[in-house]
Amino acid sequence: TYASVGSVICVYETALVMTEKDAVKCRAFAEDNWWFLPVDARLSGEQPDKLLEHITSLVR
Repeated sequence: TYASVGSVICVYETALVMTEKDAVKCRAFAEDNWWFLPVDARLSGEQPDKLLEHITSLVR
């Protein structure tokens, strides 16, 4: 489930950890005790080929 930034901050007043993607969105109002974890997501197996086929079919 998703929580608003305000509700997360209230629960975790000592530190906030988020993904790098979310950290970019919070840059303007981030606090010194907010941290991010870089994410290196990769598709495995046949997933990359199936995704490329699907995207290609959408743009044709």
